[in-house]
Amino acid sequence: MEIHYNVAGCFRSPREDIDLAKYAVESGFEGIWIGDHFLPWLDNRPYTHHILPWFGTLMSEVPDVPVGTAVTCPTVRYHPPVLAQAIATLDNMFPGRFELGVGTGEALNEAHFYDGEWPDWGTLAGMLIETLDVMERLWNSDEYVGYDGDYYQYDDIKLYTQTKSEIPVHWAAWGPQSAKCAGKYAGNLTTAASPDHIADLLVPNFEQGLEDGGRSPAEAQVTTQMAAHFGDPEEVAAQLREQGEHTPDDTELDNPDPRAIQEVADAELAELSDDELIDANNVTDDPQDFVNYLAELEAAGVDRVQVVSKVGDPRDTIDAFADHVIPEF
Repeated sequence: MEIHYNVAGCFRSPREDIDLAKYAVESGFEGIWIGDHFLPWLDNRPYTHHILPWFGTLMSEVPDVPVGTAVTCPTVRYHPPVLAQAIATLDNMFPGRFELGVGTGEALNEAHFYDGEWPDWGTLAGMLIETLDVMERLWNSDEYVGYDGDYYQYDDIKLYTQTKSEIPVHWAAWGPQSAKCAGKYAGNLTTAASPDHIADLLVPNFEQGLEDGGRSPAEAQVTTQMAAHFGDPEEVAAQLREQGEHTPDDTELDNPDPRAIQEVADAELAELSDDELIDANNVTDDPQDFVNYLAELEAAGVDRVQVVSKVGDPRDTIDAFADHVIPEF
């Protein structure tokens, strides 16, 4: 199983995230990921970088590892052909390193740029399917192509700066329908779910989607994001409370305001015990706990884990993984 690092893109400045990414790679992590937000999930989070210039710097300073979005919504804030051009430019300069993690999007990031009432999941999924089709056609053609879909229409267009390699796509899924779409339309699944949820719900539906799309399971990847914090559990729990660091599960997907989401988060946080907070964020002073959890994920069918730390000095957790966890895998 591969162990990658996710800098998140909302806790530190863009430059600090570059430096952290370099530290993680030097410590043995096998890839670097970042979220793509216009507004942060929580109002207390001080940053949201634009990922495209950030990736240019990252890939020039951190060589030889895959990098990617965890995740971006390519359907509303971005015109799909323009995003395809940006990704092609990155791949042309750094072939074979960029991977595209995508999701159907949340109102938080996209509703401010959407003309009309925020649509339901089925519409958003349809938009994402067409977007991936548009981008893949542009990446795979050296001729002009047109597109006439339900959501996107383009006259003949072409990418003159072309990709040099295939761009892997990872579809973010939590429920069964989205997991099937991940298999059918992307070929890779990414999530932030627990081992049981992955094994019992996501993987079976993902595999069905792969079959429906005529894709090979041997070439498919299942990725999950894992919160991890190495340190004194009571101190880390206190930091989580002090910073209001708690993301509501799925109740605020249609909420476009981080200030309102923060109020919900604070109310939920007040109801959580320290033990619940510690468990939800994988807080421990024993690295063997990380090893045990990763073993559960591996048994559930996970091929790649993205580690992310929300509070404290993330280098403490990186060091714990470097010394005690990565060597086990």
